[in-house]
Amino acid sequence: MKIGLITIGAELLNGARTDTNAAWIGREVIGAGGAIDWHMTVNDEKSAIQSALDVVPNSIDVVLCTGGLGPTHDDITSSVLYDYFGAKAEFDEPYWELLTKKFAARGQIIPDVNRNQAIKPNIGEVIPNPIGSARGLHFSNELYHLFAMPGVPAEMKSMMTNTILPWIESRSTSKMQVAVMRTTGIMESVLYEKIEVILNDYPQISVAFLPRFTGVDIRLTSPDEVTINRLVDQISPVIQKYHFGGDGVELEEVVGRLLIENRKTIATAESCTGGLIGDRLTNVSGSSLYYKGGIVAYSNGVKEKAIGVKRETLDSVGSVSEATALEMAKGIRNKLNADIGLSTTGIAGPKGGTKEKPVGLVYVAISYDRGEKAYRFSFTPYRKTNKLMTSQAALNITRIHILNGL
Repeated sequence: MKIGLITIGAELLNGARTDTNAAWIGREVIGAGGAIDWHMTVNDEKSAIQSALDVVPNSIDVVLCTGGLGPTHDDITSSVLYDYFGAKAEFDEPYWELLTKKFAARGQIIPDVNRNQAIKPNIGEVIPNPIGSARGLHFSNELYHLFAMPGVPAEMKSMMTNTILPWIESRSTSKMQVAVMRTTGIMESVLYEKIEVILNDYPQISVAFLPRFTGVDIRLTSPDEVTINRLVDQISPVIQKYHFGGDGVELEEVVGRLLIENRKTIATAESCTGGLIGDRLTNVSGSSLYYKGGIVAYSNGVKEKAIGVKRETLDSVGSVSEATALEMAKGIRNKLNADIGLSTTGIAGPKGGTKEKPVGLVYVAISYDRGEKAYRFSFTPYRKTNKLMTSQAALNITRIHILNGL
């Protein structure tokens, strides 16, 4: 099934907001048997929306539209669609009463402007919004079906998941199967070289390499699930060191699961990452089972007094060094009585670098009963990127060491 997408909003055109909705929709419709074949982003103006509807290609079966269903003066999508499909507006008194009760339950009086969200068309259908007040719309003509949704990501996803994706799937003649292999710690080109020969044996499978700051996703698409699974089984042993999970799985979830399975605990001493590793670990439900805690040891004084890094180490080789990273990892492990100590120290940038220690230089160290090891990385000139990449490297080092039996 060929699907068109119209995303509405000046904020998407002027760069004030990134269109994450389009990326999510593009991924999700594949699993329902559809594929985005045409996409247009337009301003939230009547003429722009009408023009987009006029130029939908004849090959499109379904048009998905996001944005402009809110209660304010610039939310005009509903009125434009009513005009375009010849619908008349009717006030939905029962829905208005429901909205009024929802606001009252939160101790609020519903603003009169929200009456716009209780309007429904005399033709077509309204799409329930389980988590918001702006309902979606479903119209059709002789060319295509159109589904309109709010631009708020959570509300859009709820409508897609509960109503629209099942509708597409029930009418699709061929459902595509998708497998995603998430990797980290390896460049896209190197990853491709490692599995190129295997991929050549599967020309019927569409393969996409999707790089991120934290790694590369391999996306495999085909109507044949058996063949996809066979390819995954062949690729996995080749990239085992780098492959940590499937679609939507984050590295911190994998590390948490491994810690629980192996009955290990972990503590962190972070300098250049500023607590990001601890944040990521505790974003996972149940992390109190394995995360003892951490110290953001940004200054040398805290490294020395709170963690136990030797003053002579700091004076001789500096805070950004292999020796300091190792002492931080061992120190936090002992201090918090954890099975694993994990540390980071580096020059996040954009200032502070030297010829000997440039911006982006990072050391990650891990310490446990049977040993310890430090790793040296050279990342980017950009501070936030360096923090993210360092946290990813540290978590992946933990994953690998646990898999190797610590």
